[in-house]
Amino acid sequence: MLTNQLSRSFLLIIITALVVTGCAFGYKTNYDQMFGPAEVQEREISADESKVRTQQGKLSFVNDVKPILDARCIACHACNDAPCQQKLTSSEGIDRGASKAMVYDAARLTSADPTRLFIDAKSTQGWRDKGFYPILNERTQTTDADQMGSLLFRVLNQKMANPLPDHGGTPQPLPETFDLSLDRSQQCPTIEEFDHYEKQNPLWGMPFGLPGLSSAEFSTVSQWLAEGAKFDPVPPVSEQAQKAVTEWEAFLNTPSLKQQLASRYIYEHLFLGNLRFNSSPGREFFKLVRSYTPPGKSINEIPTVRPYDHPGVEQFYYRLRPITSTIVDKTHLVYELSDDRMKRFKTLFIEPEYTVDSLPSYDTTQASNPFITFAAIPARSRYIFLLDEAQYFISGFIKGPVCRGQVALNVIDDQFWALFLDPDKSAISKDTAFIAQQANNLRLPAASEGSLRFYDIWIKYAEGQKTYREAKEKYLDAQYTNGIENSLESIWSGSNNNLKDADNNALANDNAALTIFRHYDSATVVKGLIGSEPKTVWVLDYPLFERIHYLLVAGFNVYGNAGHQLSTRRYMDYLRMESENNFLDFLPIAQRKPIRNSWYKGTKIRVRNYFDRQFTGTERKTRVTYRTDNSKTELLGYMQGHLSSLDLSDPINRCDTKACIPNHLPAFEKRILPEIQRLASITGTQLNPIPELAYLRVEPSNKDESAVSYSLIHNRAHSNVSYLLDEDARLEPENDTLTVTPYYVGSYPNFYYNVNESQLTDFVDQLVAIQTPEDETAFVQRFGIRRTDPRFWAINDWVNEDYLKQEPIRSGWFDLNRYENR
Repeated sequence: MLTNQLSRSFLLIIITALVVTGCAFGYKTNYDQMFGPAEVQEREISADESKVRTQQGKLSFVNDVKPILDARCIACHACNDAPCQQKLTSSEGIDRGASKAMVYDAARLTSADPTRLFIDAKSTQGWRDKGFYPILNERTQTTDADQMGSLLFRVLNQKMANPLPDHGGTPQPLPETFDLSLDRSQQCPTIEEFDHYEKQNPLWGMPFGLPGLSSAEFSTVSQWLAEGAKFDPVPPVSEQAQKAVTEWEAFLNTPSLKQQLASRYIYEHLFLGNLRFNSSPGREFFKLVRSYTPPGKSINEIPTVRPYDHPGVEQFYYRLRPITSTIVDKTHLVYELSDDRMKRFKTLFIEPEYTVDSLPSYDTTQASNPFITFAAIPARSRYIFLLDEAQYFISGFIKGPVCRGQVALNVIDDQFWALFLDPDKSAISKDTAFIAQQANNLRLPAASEGSLRFYDIWIKYAEGQKTYREAKEKYLDAQYTNGIENSLESIWSGSNNNLKDADNNALANDNAALTIFRHYDSATVVKGLIGSEPKTVWVLDYPLFERIHYLLVAGFNVYGNAGHQLSTRRYMDYLRMESENNFLDFLPIAQRKPIRNSWYKGTKIRVRNYFDRQFTGTERKTRVTYRTDNSKTELLGYMQGHLSSLDLSDPINRCDTKACIPNHLPAFEKRILPEIQRLASITGTQLNPIPELAYLRVEPSNKDESAVSYSLIHNRAHSNVSYLLDEDARLEPENDTLTVTPYYVGSYPNFYYNVNESQLTDFVDQLVAIQTPEDETAFVQRFGIRRTDPRFWAINDWVNEDYLKQEPIRSGWFDLNRYENR
């Protein structure tokens, strides 16, 4: 051991000397001279070899190392926003390495080549050819080289050698030398550049801006690296899952034209999901992909950018690829497959009487428009398919490949509710012929991605929207006399589904009412009507729902150019306003325009008047009878009554009496509920100290009880959400609200608070009393968990474990990229 330490010390002396003399080489150390030329290594080992290594006392990546990386590293290194594109959620991501190229570049003039793990290169050498460089040693395979020549070892060792300042045991904010902003200039040194990086930024070891690994954790990773960094095989899928895969792949690849069209529709909506079989145990998930190879052979995924891009071959197959990466919450979209689901798909897409004479084209202009591509499938079937799992599909544009999107998400308010028109009572949503007739007006901007003429694109799609809106209004005017438009009965209450209880009685689908929370550059969709009365409400019909999916999920290219991203964002303005106006149609005519204008304060006249036509002329009266002047609040009450088969109660955020305390709550939660309700009632500028999203952990005074957690969601009020930039100028902090939930909301906590039950009253009192920066600092010092807090990892581990207990299937690791330096 002493010899190894001296050897490494000697190597560090040599490296330092080379750094000093290496300026002429761009601050690069000549590792070829020390350890030989780099060459991709074979790291995957068989199960038999893994057993032998275990018998030799060597470490397992799956059992020993991966749990450490999951708990300490993937909080920042998982999605497209992972620094340097370094993903540590799988052996493939570790072996791929890092890149200096940026995934997010809103100003790029041409689309970038995609770099999706598992898809855009199929080998480590393929990633090297795309410019990725290793974080593991790829030179001489010796113990010293495997550590000193490994970026992974060097960044972890840097933190161990240069821990964060402890300030005498009192956690303090990080120094300003730490840039924690998402748009910071990336520092992505190769191993040859690392010595200079470490010298210039000694405190920037990993985990960045957080406490380092424990000695035991660091020793485990170091030993694994010294042993050659071999990847033992991940456990195989269960027999139950393999049986289900066989059945589903057979179903999806049935050769009839009708089935091929249905399978294409299913694939283009489920390609983003983490699919799970209800028959399989535990957390097994799969991706639905298109493959060059048929069932029974190894999957060779077709690497198209979008799910509707031409596959490049005449014959391809829908396959279910096991997900081997660690599940992170920000991309975890769960969709369950079962025997009942397959029957449902057959009921919706196979059994209805319609004819498919030929399969639609993959030409981009047509393929990007679902109203052309799937015109043969009854519109009602398509709509019910979306409604069955509405939360999943609305979440798609939030938990999709974006991972970051302030510009994309400032098109929506911070908290609003979403309801849906009934598929059997919404005339447009079930009129296949009308939707097909309007298909060209409903086209989406993905078809024009290559163009940078943003203004021309905007005008083009604005004209299509205007024409569709006029046709829609004429259509609904004609339906009004004998229909139920603008009545509560036209709102979907969760019926028309295949859900049954144990006695075979129909159950209401809880996807019928959703709440969307925006957390600046991320967002969350939850079931139910959560929080205080929102400023706006969306009511979606089928054409709206489908366009949201094809605009922001199927049709969005994170690697696209500036024109694509701007036109996508602007088009979403149309969809938001149309959804809001569907809600306004339920209000008295005289109050629609004033309420709508209150949502768009400060906008230019042309923006406010964009949707004015349907408020003038032959407007359809509401069928709802009102008894007060506060029609919006009254309407929301009626809508909740209409949805009475769902549990829409919110005892924390919409309760002023003790009677709201649910009887089923554990004794501890009953005791603290009044203070939690008081916390939720705080509004306005008193919320300034609360970030976008925080988690509050409350410890019981009675040690026999268990701690509980709450999500604190700061809903920032805006004068309007009509403009792309300068969002700060449109904030109205005096109108901010706080939503508190007893479950985890969001994927990116901005801060943790930890209080004892005996401190909870003080927590609320001190928050309300904050007047100065010094007050806020004292509040954070007493109750907050700073990045430098030695308790940080213990609290973070508890939060992630608690989430897994609450949601064994739908949970994933939280992301710390947005954790604030307070």
